Amino acid sequence: KQWYQRRVAITAGEIEFSQLVDKLNLVTEDLEPFVIEAIGSGLIKGKINQPEGKILISSTINRTFLDPQWLFIKNKLELWQKNLVIIQESMRKSHNFSVPIGGG
Repeated sequence: KQWYQRRVAITAGEIEFSQLVDKLNLVTEDLEPFVIEAIGSGLIKGKINQPEGKILISSTINRTFLDPQWLFIKNKLELWQKNLVIIQESMRKSHNFSVPIGGG
């Protein structure tokens, strides 16, 4: 079972074991290993509070990529590419040597 395969909106704060079991459609015995996997993989930052039966979540990572996330990545990559072209042109002018532009 993968944390990112579960489409559950979990934000920073506290969540009770029973609520998480219901939201994730898990059996209670599978909850702790599931949360440990999520913490270990970096999808959430938090602590398990067994005495109180809660998970204290300090932050989460959005692993569902929809159009806005893909657009953000596309724009970042395009910006990086433009910046690399500027750097390459600057290097060529200042050092009088040729660097292939555009990865080719």
